[in-house]
Amino acid sequence: MTMKPNTTHLSALAALLLLLAALPAWADGTLTHLSGAVSVQKVDGRVLPGAAGVKVSVGDTVITGAGGYVRVEMTDGGEMVLRPDSQLRVESYKFVEAKPVEDNFIFSMLKGGLRTVTGLIGKRGNQDAYELKTQTATIGIRGTRYDIRVCQGNCGALKDGTYLAVRFGAMQVTNPQGRLTVAAGQVVYAPAGLRPVLLPRDPGIGFTPPTVIPKLDEKKKQADPAAANTPNQPRPATNGAGPANQATLVVVEKAGILSSSQQRATTASTAPTQGTPAPDDSGNSTIRSNNVAPILQTEPGASCYIQ
Repeated sequence: MTMKPNTTHLSALAALLLLLAALPAWADGTLTHLSGAVSVQKVDGRVLPGAAGVKVSVGDTVITGAGGYVRVEMTDGGEMVLRPDSQLRVESYKFVEAKPVEDNFIFSMLKGGLRTVTGLIGKRGNQDAYELKTQTATIGIRGTRYDIRVCQGNCGALKDGTYLAVRFGAMQVTNPQGRLTVAAGQVVYAPAGLRPVLLPRDPGIGFTPPTVIPKLDEKKKQADPAAANTPNQPRPATNGAGPANQATLVVVEKAGILSSSQQRATTASTAPTQGTPAPDDSGNSTIRSNNVAPILQTEPGASCYIQ
């Protein structure tokens, strides 16, 4: 005896599958504040106009146009603000509060730049779970606050490549030519075909969003007034020594960021100091480096000097 399929059950199953396929992916981030031209290109190619409350999921690309700014809040508590003419794509993301070993956040800065405060991913469980990619470098984050700018013939006098300014925490910048560990208060430049090098100062990575975009961590400060009134503590020297062991690196001339005279003037104006002051909201500040051990990994044939 041959049993006939239950057409009612098959129809119900087909309807359920269609419904699941139509549902949006689990949201990993949310646009909270924006100004100017902003959009989100979904993984299926659809482009959604930017608006507060629009969700961002794996495979999506957040885009800002000329004069556009947007603040994105991730489910792990991380926050980021994109500058104008930027494109950021979420490659992978997983955050389950009860499963820190499964944390994962990989995203690509295709164009432009951002400022961010990282969330729980990378600060618990797997420390290698947070990774940022650009055309010229891969950046591993160890719980930090930083600015990034990707230049592709659109940064004025700045050479093409990836620029990063670490405000707090640390990061590791890697490309096929080498690897560099970058501490708080340092700025790194990663050009195509050359290993990453440290710069003596911020060449214009930071930016100031309009007032409609809250400062990073502003919501947390409002939730905890005591934290908002706590002054920033200077970062202690990591070498355990006084000024005699402190130094400022002058960027290699081969990178072409500053002229020789500008390098000498910059070095002379940045006297060694204990710790690194936090920059203002523009992100611009004179960079002082306390530990020069990893700095001397420069491209063969380049010239540098330490003061």
